Amino acid sequence: MRVLMIHNFYQIPGGEDSIVRAEMSMLKNNGVEVDLFSVTNDVIVGRLAQARAAVQVVYNPLARRALARKLAAYTPDVVHIHNFFPLLSPSVFDACRDAGVPSVLTLHNYRILCPTAFLHADDKDRQRSLRQSCWWTVPKKVYRNSAAATLALAAMVEFHKRVGTWKRKVDRFIVLTELAKRTFTAGGLPGERICVKPNWVSRPPRLDHGQREGALFVGRLDEQKGVRVLLEAWKDLDCPLKIIGEGPLEDLVRQSGNDRIVYLGRRPRSIVQREMQAARFLVLPSIGYEMFPVTVLEAYASELPVICSDLPSLAGLVEAGVTGLKFPPGDGPGLVAQVRWALASPSVVREYGNRARVMYEERYTPEANFAQLIDIYRSVCR
Repeated sequence: MRVLMIHNFYQIPGGEDSIVRAEMSMLKNNGVEVDLFSVTNDVIVGRLAQARAAVQVVYNPLARRALARKLAAYTPDVVHIHNFFPLLSPSVFDACRDAGVPSVLTLHNYRILCPTAFLHADDKDRQRSLRQSCWWTVPKKVYRNSAAATLALAAMVEFHKRVGTWKRKVDRFIVLTELAKRTFTAGGLPGERICVKPNWVSRPPRLDHGQREGALFVGRLDEQKGVRVLLEAWKDLDCPLKIIGEGPLEDLVRQSGNDRIVYLGRRPRSIVQREMQAARFLVLPSIGYEMFPVTVLEAYASELPVICSDLPSLAGLVEAGVTGLKFPPGDGPGLVAQVRWALASPSVVREYGNRARVMYEERYTPEANFAQLIDIYRSVCR
């Protein structure tokens, strides 16, 4: 089988970028021929480039023609798209149909339904765009705090909703959870073409750090990830905390550094694995929707339990009292209470870590994921 991956890489590397590289490696390791057609947001520099990207986000004929040439040269059996936003646009699906190649789209967020990507601009109505048009997001400036940028995204959503792109031009959708499948179906996608396949991570090397100590945060430093909640909570905690990541709130994290909070910046996966095997627990204080954070899987593979926000999207991933602990989203005192309980209950927390590793072996290994993915490919190639 020959697979062509398509991905628009972000300026600040995130989970999706890592998943694409890991999935390509997994396919190659299992004897599947795979190639990559990609662009990067690094080229969006200056106002002219930003304006061009805003126009092309709805439909980019140049990307369609470039992909058509790639398809003619590579002749894949299936095309797997991870992200087409903003430079490629949904025009890639027309290129696939013109070439007679089936397409699979992994939905890492809800951007095809709403410019918020996570279906909320505030806590009053998280799923408003499922029931009506998403033009309401423009005055709220939900994307990059810009009405113009949000307008471009809203135009993309509404245009492709009206012309039926998702109903007519995509052969199969991959979502990460059953909750996501229900949500996308409610948003108008054909449920019979949606497959649930979780993320996965490879097994980390076993490192001996002796006694595990302290807390660890790994992720993008932004409002969505609950960074402010984390820093505020740690004012009342006498527990070491290491923070790995980069993003808009990086300066705030640096300013909050002290003898208990250590900011390590962005680090390669090998260092992240080392820190995960040295920490006592991972903290995930997200205040908005989490589709399926790979960080949790990396923690599980390292026998690291998770203290996280009690979000519906995390319900099937982190089980309170089994693989970790939970607290209400945005509730700093709630986070403080759970951290203090974890510090006072080391033997129970170790057992949570053991169960996390068992869950990883059962559900989130490369072997399990490859079997699921290849079945999805075969279902559209018949």
